[in-house]
Amino acid sequence: MNTQPILQYIQNEKKPVTLRKIIEHFDLDVDERRELKRWLESEVEEGRLARVKKNLYSAAAARPAAGLLSGRLATHRDGYGFVVVEKERLPDVFIPPDHLGNAVHGDKVQVQVSRKGRAGRLEGKVVRVLSRSQEQIVGKLFRHQKQWMVAPLDERYHYTIQITGAPDSLREGQIVNVNIVVQPKRFESPLGKVEAVLGFPDDPEIQFKIVCYKNQIPMAFPQEALEQAESVGPPVKTEIESREDLREQPIVTIDGETARDFDDAISIERTREGFRLGVHIADVSHYVTPASPLDTEAFLRGTSVYFPDRAIPMLPEKLSNNVCSLRPDEDRLTMSVFMDVDGRGHVFRHRFARSVIRSRARMTYTAVKKLVIDHDPALRAKYRELVPHFELMLELSRILTAKRKAKGAIDFDLPEAEIEYDVNGDVFDIIRSERNEAHRLIEEFMLLANETVATFLSGRGDGMIYRVHEKPDPFKVKEFARLVREFGYSLGPEKEEYSAKDFQRLSEKFSGAPEERFISYVMLRSFKQARYSDENLGHFGLATRFYTHFTSPIRRYPDLVVHRLLKKALGNARGEEKWQSSLGEIADQSSERERKADEAEREIMKWLMAVFMSDRLGEEYDGFVSSVRHNGFYVELLDHFVEGFVHVSKMSYDYYFFDERTHRLIGENTGRVFRLGDRVRIVVDKVDRDRHLIDFTLSGQVPPAPRFKSRKTGRRGPRRRR
Repeated sequence: MNTQPILQYIQNEKKPVTLRKIIEHFDLDVDERRELKRWLESEVEEGRLARVKKNLYSAAAARPAAGLLSGRLATHRDGYGFVVVEKERLPDVFIPPDHLGNAVHGDKVQVQVSRKGRAGRLEGKVVRVLSRSQEQIVGKLFRHQKQWMVAPLDERYHYTIQITGAPDSLREGQIVNVNIVVQPKRFESPLGKVEAVLGFPDDPEIQFKIVCYKNQIPMAFPQEALEQAESVGPPVKTEIESREDLREQPIVTIDGETARDFDDAISIERTREGFRLGVHIADVSHYVTPASPLDTEAFLRGTSVYFPDRAIPMLPEKLSNNVCSLRPDEDRLTMSVFMDVDGRGHVFRHRFARSVIRSRARMTYTAVKKLVIDHDPALRAKYRELVPHFELMLELSRILTAKRKAKGAIDFDLPEAEIEYDVNGDVFDIIRSERNEAHRLIEEFMLLANETVATFLSGRGDGMIYRVHEKPDPFKVKEFARLVREFGYSLGPEKEEYSAKDFQRLSEKFSGAPEERFISYVMLRSFKQARYSDENLGHFGLATRFYTHFTSPIRRYPDLVVHRLLKKALGNARGEEKWQSSLGEIADQSSERERKADEAEREIMKWLMAVFMSDRLGEEYDGFVSSVRHNGFYVELLDHFVEGFVHVSKMSYDYYFFDERTHRLIGENTGRVFRLGDRVRIVVDKVDRDRHLIDFTLSGQVPPAPRFKSRKTGRRGPRRRR
């Protein structure tokens, strides 16, 4: 039952509407009437409708919100949650499990602050759900007293879902996608309908289906978009003749070994004043026009999603890997940015052009490193004509890196996991990905092009989509500064507002230390999340006033829109640009889709790590303590880039207490201490592939430890849960 028209119907009526009138107006059957009654009660509870008297409903008048804070709820699998306050400059509000009401993870809620706990932490209770985020849930089917139920796979969703209108084809144990028809009440399960059956848990593709459905990532393109993509051909002669012809220039692409969609290519030459850098970006906007089927689908997807063994592109493969991709030795339409850069890295002149290029070579980061860093003789002979250009690129990139550092830009060089597969397609190893100077070279050039485009378009006042990174919350910075002091570091003299340069200096101090990764992650969590906005709020992390995304229109929708804005500014826009009035909506949608893609990619990586370690139960490895919590610590292995958890209940016959000030676990009887960076030897104890969890025990210890009596209280201590 689609409830949105019913809500609109009640809201549009001048007088309260009876239950019978709603049923007659929408011609509802018996099952739908039951759903309707539960839905009406839910809407009344959440404040969108008011019950005038029994079975008589009207639109609710706005309630005063004095003394209430609003924000987004983030829940934990253990039951508690935090509300990230939206407007007021306040810390997150802690919500105990019994104060969540009927709110679920991701909901926008109003919260009443009831007290201030230790370290200034606010604590409160949810008093009203303002809007729901979870309209669809993925879970496993089971039967309970002849009723189909679904247990959500996301442990942050703390309700079991009752299924209505279940088809006869359902089977126990199937993984399904459920549309929430009636949201949960305080002590009552939500009601849902099965929208799609994804398969059984032993289906080899089930995990990818689960992740895609959970994050609303479409796995197939609509027919209209595919038909439009198939109608697109290579650039015609008339189009090429109307552009600046760069096909004779030594232009190359540099990407990873497995890349197939090549958005960007570069060229460089020495000038009297310094360098002339050319950044040439696939002209996707030439093929994807506003409001077309391709554009509509690209807007909904927002971004391409990259898993270790596959990609879910924003555009059909005909465009993403063929017509738009800057493949070597093929004519391709591009938007070019030419930047004249002096010896200190400053752009003193720039020019934009609609162009056509023919890439000389498809280079990889590994090959470029071998050419200009390792001076591999065989490769230098193969690319002898291009070697001087690569050496010039390296020279300029080092200048640009030094300039960014002088400005205070924060550069986290955190390792990422890279999956290696065997000939059968099974996971062979998980390693730390290498980030060499060739990666930084491309990064510097793309940053410069993005900043140049943003600076140019922001000065025109015609509307813009920026990539923004707001200043961090002062409270979170204060908490972070307190934490790093316990490790012997400092952000500098205490002040109201710290600059990016303060954080940069700090990151240089702990670089290479055992606690580097932990402090880097905590620092990142103290920052606000970068996002898209039609308002220029600056980019704190890059220490720049103007920034946008322009260099990846094949895989990011905001870049495609920025191309359209640039063409309009240059007088090359085609047709009526009605989409320009929706830049705020485009920015919000793109930010949301980016977050979903990131979540999906992280979840698949965690699952693959669990799959990899599930065949290694009982094996021993060396590792180091990467993070310490009150109930145990995480260990990162040295042989594989995998992290697992050692629970305190499996740490010998001792009681360990957590020193929050120094982030150490200390044995009460033995005095043994576990701190960040400590080398340990572990045994792979347990792997939960469904929950993506890996449990370790310390080598030579026999888990689990028995229950004990606390020396401090004399009471039996509880078994601690993760």
